[in-house]
Amino acid sequence: MTPEHNFALTRVTGDAPMGRFMRAHHWIPCALSSTLVADGAPQPVRLLGDDYVAFRASDGRVGLFDEACPHRRASLLLARNENCALTCIFHGWKIDVSGKVVEIPSEGDRSARTAEHMKVNCYPTFEGGGLLWVFLGNGTPPPRPPLPFLDLAPERLFVTRSIAPCNWMQGLEGTIDSVHVGTMHQSWIGGLAANGEALGNTLHSHPRYEVQDTDYGIRAAALRRVGEGGTYVRTTEYVMPFVSLVPGNNSERNGTMFISVPMDDVSHMLFFGLWDEDGPVPPIPAVICKEPRDLNNYALIAGSKANLWGQDRAAMAAGHFTGFPSCLLDEDMVVQASMGAITDRTREQLCGSDVGIARARARLLDALQAMADGRFWPAEAEVVRPADMILPAGGDWRELGGGTGYRDPAAAGTLEPAPTP
Repeated sequence: MTPEHNFALTRVTGDAPMGRFMRAHHWIPCALSSTLVADGAPQPVRLLGDDYVAFRASDGRVGLFDEACPHRRASLLLARNENCALTCIFHGWKIDVSGKVVEIPSEGDRSARTAEHMKVNCYPTFEGGGLLWVFLGNGTPPPRPPLPFLDLAPERLFVTRSIAPCNWMQGLEGTIDSVHVGTMHQSWIGGLAANGEALGNTLHSHPRYEVQDTDYGIRAAALRRVGEGGTYVRTTEYVMPFVSLVPGNNSERNGTMFISVPMDDVSHMLFFGLWDEDGPVPPIPAVICKEPRDLNNYALIAGSKANLWGQDRAAMAAGHFTGFPSCLLDEDMVVQASMGAITDRTREQLCGSDVGIARARARLLDALQAMADGRFWPAEAEVVRPADMILPAGGDWRELGGGTGYRDPAAAGTLEPAPTP
């Protein structure tokens, strides 16, 4: 990892290539749908270093504009939300949910004619998986991402949002790094494994890690020997650039989503949730979080390095491994923040179990190069699902599901499994 690579992966603001890649080729999740109430207060959205405003109109449609009013740039977070439009409280400019200025009171009889010439940066959106997604690029939006939970009913979803004070790659890499689960989250694993003896017996063991490049990103597999020559397989599906999918127990139709979205170079949103395609998701269990929390501000960091980010050393002495006993996600957030605002990857010393992270970085750098060469554009994609199962002797995990995802035409038919260090 060179300084240039680290810069390319982490910087998203201004004209940074990674930010342009995200804007030009991807739908970006930006808010919980539940926070947008018809005729309710407009909500702030910060993505890739820029500020936006989202609101739900009287008829249920969602609008997303630049936060600044096109007149004198007062914040539209202060605007009145009524009659399917935002009305700026400064001079009364009224902008309908489609982004059209429809009224300029100060112009009197010329209001309609003047309004026709005013431009508002309004962005396409869709709602899926309990989230609002936005396309910030020019031209025709890409296909929706190939995710299994986008069209599920609300009762089949549990989705949260958290704010992390560090670069988005630190969050993303945490979601791909399945190695840390058996170590950092060990005080929670007993409860997480309650529904599957195989999981409970194997998450503490050391697996072999293998990874396969895909058109949409990578598939990272943790492989553990079980029984008479069988292999317990858990795959993490990384759908570039934001999404990691982790399986549930013994099913490809439920699991856990992690979506790491850059707000700017030094902060990101984590959308964490559960989905089940076959039935309701039960109330969030105490094995994930032991206290009720605001779903829009879920994982918490209590302080800074000065107080060890709120670490409870007494809880550690009493047997909790990390000293963050309230919520599993707190552990992830604190560790990522402890790396600094943008960690220096040139000083890392990676090992064989980091193969998934190394390949994800390489795939992103490859995608940036493909964009620079004019080779990358999204195509229709099959739904991607992670795998959790025991394969019989001789089985190959690479033959399990996965989908085809976003395709770089120049790379079609050339994908090979990446070697394991």
